[in-house]
Amino acid sequence: MLRPALLALLLSTLPAVAEDIEVGEPELSADYPPKMGEVSGTFGGEAVTWETFDFSIGAFDASAWVGAGYEEPLMTLHLMAYPPEEPDTMAGRVYAEAEFGKALHLGEGVNVAVSIMKGDDIDGARLSSEGQSAVLIVDSIGPARDDSYNRRMTGTITAHLCPVDWEGQDCQDLELSFDTDVQMETTVVVAE
Repeated sequence: MLRPALLALLLSTLPAVAEDIEVGEPELSADYPPKMGEVSGTFGGEAVTWETFDFSIGAFDASAWVGAGYEEPLMTLHLMAYPPEEPDTMAGRVYAEAEFGKALHLGEGVNVAVSIMKGDDIDGARLSSEGQSAVLIVDSIGPARDDSYNRRMTGTITAHLCPVDWEGQDCQDLELSFDTDVQMETTVVVAE
């Protein structure tokens, strides 16, 4: 047990120590966040393009990733793509996800959900495949890399999107292909 005088001495030095510690934002390179890939095709018959980015700083934070579910080990592909060269722009993002069972594999995913956000909130006003048709197919999964948790993936997304809490929008068809690096969480199983 510390004596009161020693404890007082230790506590009196803490503010001085805290003043010497510099806390700030990490320095980011000029190309942050690095682009991972592209999602492009047509929406309502018009050409569209989005990009995926890697926002990771000391922890996984990519906009294209595969992770296992918490309750069941279902491998789920998530693609969040942003307007070209605008990784800070939340409005207009496209988001697609699909489950692939106990191992990520080529072919069609299940429980596919696709949406385009009006604003910042992923559950806010959006165009959604909810109650409509949506298909996500993985065409290729690149090999594991020694120096990265990423793998290159390609595939297609087709969906019929209708407005949710977004007045003035009509239902429209979305046809996309994706070619992007995808971050693999450490628990991901890939069918080779």
